[in-house]
Amino acid sequence: MVIFICDNVIIYMTEFINSFATEYNQTFMTAPFLKTIIFICCNFTYLKIMATIGKTKLKKIQFILLFLIGLWMIGIPFSQNSALKVWLYYLPNQLYLIYLGFYALKLRAQHLSTLAKKYLRFLGWLSIFFGLAILLEDTFVIFNIDQYSDIVFKINNRNLSEDIYSIILSIAIIYFCNRDFPLFTKTEHPLITQEPDSKELILLKPFCDTYQLTHREREVISLLLECKSNQDIANELFLSIGTVKTHIHNIFVKLDVKKRSEVFASYQLFSKQQMEHSL
Repeated sequence: MVIFICDNVIIYMTEFINSFATEYNQTFMTAPFLKTIIFICCNFTYLKIMATIGKTKLKKIQFILLFLIGLWMIGIPFSQNSALKVWLYYLPNQLYLIYLGFYALKLRAQHLSTLAKKYLRFLGWLSIFFGLAILLEDTFVIFNIDQYSDIVFKINNRNLSEDIYSIILSIAIIYFCNRDFPLFTKTEHPLITQEPDSKELILLKPFCDTYQLTHREREVISLLLECKSNQDIANELFLSIGTVKTHIHNIFVKLDVKKRSEVFASYQLFSKQQMEHSL
């Protein structure tokens, strides 16, 4: 998101400060190092996000691919100024975004939680759609609107499809970090550092008694503490998604919390107090 901000600040400056726009565009045509760095950082970050959700490590071939894209963007500016030169500069990044979309969809075939697969499906189709949209918009603007002659030199640095993609991706990141992090197993949750032993499992009953949870709410919270998604809970308890959401809302009210991470925190605090009391 910091990279998005930096990129948009530069684009805004080219739109509203003529002197900066002239110097930036001239530099872009000969040595676009700043734009190249932004693209490489974005490409790596997109890849890292999808690999993290897919619980897989980055492969050497992917680092080689990023290196080759960077090398291409550094080498293309040395060719003769033309619309084709600019189009070829952007092309590998748009194709890479489409590749990331298929990569995310492929990761869904692995043994992952329902929530992880949901995010990968969303990111996959989002990247494919906007990769194509950005490519089509760039093709139209570069060959029909931008001007690269010695008499008239004008470049439109903004791509609306890319802006929309950045906004949607940023909203998804905020939503994920605020609500669904983490989306794997309880051992990966920052508030649950290890598998609960038998003593900790026993503490679930007094915890539920303390907050006067109903029988169904106890079943839901036990699965909630295992980092199960709403859909997983619904499938396991043979309930509708709406019913699960209602039970979770009631649990939040009784525990006086607003999100899942606070449920983990409440349970761990209760467990800690109980163990200290027993000592």
